[in-house]
Amino acid sequence: MRFQEQIVRQTQRALGDVLRAIEALPADKQDWSPGPPARSALAQLQEIAVAPGLHKLLVLGEELSPQFHMSIQAEARKLTTVAAAKEAAQKSTADLCDLILSFPDDQLDKEVTLPFGPGMVFTLADILGLHYWNMTYHLGQINYIQTLLGDTQMH
Repeated sequence: MRFQEQIVRQTQRALGDVLRAIEALPADKQDWSPGPPARSALAQLQEIAVAPGLHKLLVLGEELSPQFHMSIQAEARKLTTVAAAKEAAQKSTADLCDLILSFPDDQLDKEVTLPFGPGMVFTLADILGLHYWNMTYHLGQINYIQTLLGDTQMH
C-alpha cells in the first residue's frame, strides 16, 4: 500500500468518526458551546468542511494571500446547519483525497516552510496528513462536548 492510500483511508475514517459523533449529539445541542472561547460541534464541523481548501493549496505549493484565513472563515460561517457543513465536508474531503491519491511518491520528502509561525517546516508527506490530524483533533473536542452533556457512550 502506498503512503497516500493509507492517509486517504485514515482521512475518510476520521470524517466518518466526526460525523457520527456530531450526529449523536441532540439536535438542539449541535451548536451549543460550554462557554467562550470554546467552539460548538457545528463550529468544529464548519472548520473541517473548509480546511481542505487550505490543505490543497499547501500540497500544491501555492502562495497563501494575507486575506486567505479571513476568506476561509467567512466560507465556514455560511455553513449554518450541520447538514450543510456535513455535505461541504464530504465534498471537500473527497476532493482532497483525490489529490492525495495522485500525489507523486518522489515528492513526499520535500520540505516546505508553512506561513503560520516560526520553525514550521513540514514534509509534503506531513502536509498530506494535516486534514486527518485536524479532524481527529476536532473529534476530541466534539467528544468532550458530548461528555459535558452527560453522554459517555462511544459513538
